[in-house]
Amino acid sequence: MSRFSHARRDRQGFTLIELLVVIAIIAILIGLLLPAVQKVREAAARASCENNMHQIGVSVHNYESANGCLPPGVNNNSGTASSGFSGSMAGTLAYLLPFNEQTAIYNTFSTPGTWILPSTAGYYNGSGSTATIKTFLCPSDNAKEISSGVGSFAFFVYYPGGMTGWYFGGYWGYGKSNYASNAGYLGNVPGYPYPGPFATNTKTKITDIVDGTSSTFAFGEALGGSDKQVCTGQANGYRDYVADWYSFNLPTAWGLSSNPCWYQYGSKHAGGGVNFLLCDGSVRSVQPSINSNTYQYAAGMNDGAVFSFD
Repeated sequence: MSRFSHARRDRQGFTLIELLVVIAIIAILIGLLLPAVQKVREAAARASCENNMHQIGVSVHNYESANGCLPPGVNNNSGTASSGFSGSMAGTLAYLLPFNEQTAIYNTFSTPGTWILPSTAGYYNGSGSTATIKTFLCPSDNAKEISSGVGSFAFFVYYPGGMTGWYFGGYWGYGKSNYASNAGYLGNVPGYPYPGPFATNTKTKITDIVDGTSSTFAFGEALGGSDKQVCTGQANGYRDYVADWYSFNLPTAWGLSSNPCWYQYGSKHAGGGVNFLLCDGSVRSVQPSINSNTYQYAAGMNDGAVFSFD
């Protein structure tokens, strides 16, 4: 007589070697996917930054339509380019607030309706100056999160041969920005070429931009500061300044750099490109390797030079 039997065999768990192999495979997959995720994230940040600049461009044109000229790069109501902090110094973005859906913030400043007149501009006396405005911040930078250890730029003053930045040491109350209006090579300091559309006390008309609105910078990305070791030779290794939105205006005299300092336009986008808003409302990414002459021609509004970004 034969006998047939069937015994149940319990399933064994993963061995240690199998588990380590699975972990290794997962780690490899994560390593492969992470760059792709970072690339997608940066692409989204760059697109958001470009959209911010487009909105600023729309507000620039709406301001011009309402007032017959562009807002100043900075309003120094003393009328001189080197007088320093004189109770005014309201910048381009402050003027654009009502045209950028920020009327409530604009109305916290004194005599806001007459800011176009250099003799009546207000500065720092509005509670709205502490506001964080998302449209004025590039998502690739962390200016909003910085809260200690650096200075907060108030404004810049241009003069023959250079510029000085006035800042609050470690003061964190004011709203930050990554977008500075274009003053040109050294603003409207007498004797210097390539003046831009936004300089001290300017009231530039569109017709004054004789080089063409599609060939002239209006705004550019900037960090307001970078590693001190890069800019000053000090080995502190931390960011030195950030910039405030109500008076952020820059010249182009010191060109573009892959390691931008506080006096240069720059960004933290992967690939090194710096977004610039042109006066026609379009946005273009410019590499730090751009020909220096082309860069200055694009900064100036009436130099008559013919050039190509390509």
